[in-house]
Amino acid sequence: MRCTEPDASARRESSSRWALARAAARFVFPSTCLACSAREADEFFRGGVCAECWDRLPLPEPATERCARCDETLPAAPAVSECGRCLLDPPAFERLRAAAPYRAAARDILLAFKFRGADYLAPRMSEAMRERLGDCAADEIVAVPATVRARRARGYHPAGALAAALARSLRIDLARGRVVKIRETEVQSRLPLAERSRNVRRAYAVRGRPARRVLLVDDVATSGATARECARRLADAGAESVTVWCFARASRADVEPEIA
Repeated sequence: MRCTEPDASARRESSSRWALARAAARFVFPSTCLACSAREADEFFRGGVCAECWDRLPLPEPATERCARCDETLPAAPAVSECGRCLLDPPAFERLRAAAPYRAAARDILLAFKFRGADYLAPRMSEAMRERLGDCAADEIVAVPATVRARRARGYHPAGALAAALARSLRIDLARGRVVKIRETEVQSRLPLAERSRNVRRAYAVRGRPARRVLLVDDVATSGATARECARRLADAGAESVTVWCFARASRADVEPEIA
């Protein structure tokens, strides 16, 4: 004998719970997409960004058009696989990689994440990073530290939120506070590219001994100076290899003051 009543009751209960969850989410997430400001952000478990904007994340340029070391865009028909800077001054990291170039939907999502209090975007952004960058053979994950000024202004640390989400997804230990900032610096994006390395030089320190293989996480890379300095300190402290992951990569030829 079949009884359909319990199933119907369960469906009604599930539907009611779902409706309550959606109603509660409206108090947490915006109803209009933070990225395009046009469509409704109805898939609220992805944060306040609509599905179309997530689907429109631009793809990185082909590997042959990017530096094999720092991911900087190479000139047309490059004769070598690395940019001039990496050839003349090799970074301490093995490779810097990003899920998307800093433009279109990636730019809009990143700006909402960094400057509009949308820390809840971290899990979905980290998911995009893992989908596009694959797994990482690392023993611990480390976030690029923020200035005290930036932490106070935002109330959270974007790179730290991404690192924590990736640690959960990849099941790799998160080494909180492994790299710390020991002096305040000028905002990188307000400086000419030539001064950025000097600005962050010896601004970071490593606490404890890092694992053999480190995944260093940041939200965006532009000049690469911060990633270079943090990777150098990790290598000096004993890390055998450092890989850098970012959500977005901005070309040094297209620096904008809003992304620091």
